[in-house]
Amino acid sequence: MTKHFQTTVLITAALYTAFFFMPYMWSHIYAEEVVYILSASGSGGMLESNNPFPYVYSTLYVLSLLGLYTYRKLAKWLFSIIIAFNLLISPYVLGFSVSIYLDMSIGYLLTLFEGALILMLFSDEINSKLK
Repeated sequence: MTKHFQTTVLITAALYTAFFFMPYMWSHIYAEEVVYILSASGSGGMLESNNPFPYVYSTLYVLSLLGLYTYRKLAKWLFSIIIAFNLLISPYVLGFSVSIYLDMSIGYLLTLFEGALILMLFSDEINSKLK
């Protein structure tokens, strides 16, 4: 499992990067009506659209992946907290989500790889390598 851990971290980072930048590509790949509907994502949330939270969150996520790649114990807990936030708090804070098939496919793959990382992080083999 150890030999696949860093590869899984890299794939997760690549998927997260693609998922993060997808909204910037919408106007290039979708019709104007579709972009208008997709731009409603986040409505009903507690945060305003100009809030810096998504950038802080993304920075912490990337730092946690960097830490996991270098086997840092603190990164294990940071990543776990971020995943717990996604599951328990973000649906109420960030509002509703509007997605299209391509975005959802990338998001689904990202979720699968995050789950694999959580499984690996709490295995004895990886846990013993964390510094």
